[in-house]
Amino acid sequence: MKKSVLAGLITALLAGSVGGYGYKVIRDRQADVFENSIHEVVKVIDGDTIEVENKVRIRLLGIDAPESNDCYGPESTAFATLLLENKQINLRKDISGSDQYDRLLRYVFLPSASSSESDIFVQQELVRQGYAVTDARAPDNQYRDLLASAQRQAKDNQRGMWATCDMTEEVSDRREIDTDPIDPACTIKGNISEKAYGRNYFTEGCPNYNRIKIDTRKGEAYFCSAEEAEASGFTRSESCNNNL
Repeated sequence: MKKSVLAGLITALLAGSVGGYGYKVIRDRQADVFENSIHEVVKVIDGDTIEVENKVRIRLLGIDAPESNDCYGPESTAFATLLLENKQINLRKDISGSDQYDRLLRYVFLPSASSSESDIFVQQELVRQGYAVTDARAPDNQYRDLLASAQRQAKDNQRGMWATCDMTEEVSDRREIDTDPIDPACTIKGNISEKAYGRNYFTEGCPNYNRIKIDTRKGEAYFCSAEEAEASGFTRSESCNNNL
């Protein structure tokens, strides 16, 4: 075979790999490198949004901080700036990768200077000190209970916005308990049983579907698909299977 023909075949094979499986492998490896790297915070936008190197914007997953013109907004931004600006951080992904504004959704950790001390979970610190509130949304449930506990501490001790702003029970409960789906199309109920039945999901038509209430403080949630529910650790209820 002539060298020119052989070179052409190699080029075609390489082009095919870049356009298919090969490209996916490269892209996945790049994603792994990003997730497992230390990043520097170059700018704090507000209490729940930061920017790391290369102008990559990160939305702190699982919390909601007040806007700059809201009560305690400037204080929230100032605290986040003191805590994070020019600091090195680790990022951790849950199920969702990004939001509608193309911001990456991540949990943020400040590495400890000592191996005997735990890393600082930034979202937990912001909520515990009263600079943000929980904003639990399916399918990102990994730290839901931890953040709910931090919010109860802030509320009970009247820290930050809980002492200054009009944080009514209605506002607090709305953020922690969601008995109706945010998206009308996402009606699969992820239920955590208190009677040792485990984490099960129920679709419309399952027995007792209408009687099941979703309490997001417990880690329960609505899902848009069975795959999404299973990715969050829920299993289809056997009662649904019997109803097929």
